[in-house]
Amino acid sequence: MRKIKTYFVLTVIAVTALLWPIPCACFYNIVWRKNERRRLQMHVILSRYFRFVMRLIPGVRFKIGNNGETFEKPAILISNHQSHLDLLAMIALSPKIVAITNKWVWNFPFYAPVIRYLEFYPIADGLDNGEDHIRSLMARGYSILIFPEGTRSAENKILKFRRGAFYLAERVNADIVPVYMVGPGKVLNKKELIFNPGEIDITIGKRIAADDPSMGENYREKTRNWHRHYLQWESTLTSQ
Repeated sequence: MRKIKTYFVLTVIAVTALLWPIPCACFYNIVWRKNERRRLQMHVILSRYFRFVMRLIPGVRFKIGNNGETFEKPAILISNHQSHLDLLAMIALSPKIVAITNKWVWNFPFYAPVIRYLEFYPIADGLDNGEDHIRSLMARGYSILIFPEGTRSAENKILKFRRGAFYLAERVNADIVPVYMVGPGKVLNKKELIFNPGEIDITIGKRIAADDPSMGENYREKTRNWHRHYLQWESTLTSQ
């Protein structure tokens, strides 16, 4: 029954994607390619579509906790990474979020027309090469999403953090906003393509200013300290 429900939901997602965000992105790209207001409209469409998808998953409660973050000021967003659902859940938080993507997402047929028009950036091209592009996005009010682990955790455990997110934050003098996700890896695990019932709980944490030394003085220290912070958060969860 779980397989039947999964295939049904995936079919609905594929059909609605072909009817809604994909043709919209293609149309906007052809007619209003350089129109910034129209591009933001497409960001709104994608964010709403992903929120629709998250609430479509059977037997799953999608919950968002926020301590007052509005995303009005651009930042580097970091989050733990468990599932293919993570990107959808993060973009559902706000239309002002643009993700650094891996090669698989960048080339995936359903995603590609949309995320390329919306100026997502492929990590395979290197952060140094994309610094001007990222500065441009942030100057236009967009926050940049990076998963520091770089890959999904099949066991739903915090993996080693890579330095990219913190190096980029240092280069562009950006605040860091942590996001904590519980449940995506249980609902859709890396090792299988079946939706399981459960709860996806996302909490947007406290913004840390670029000049705040509490998490370290440079990107190397921040990489270590943020990793330690997420491990402590994970330990708190398991002890409850």
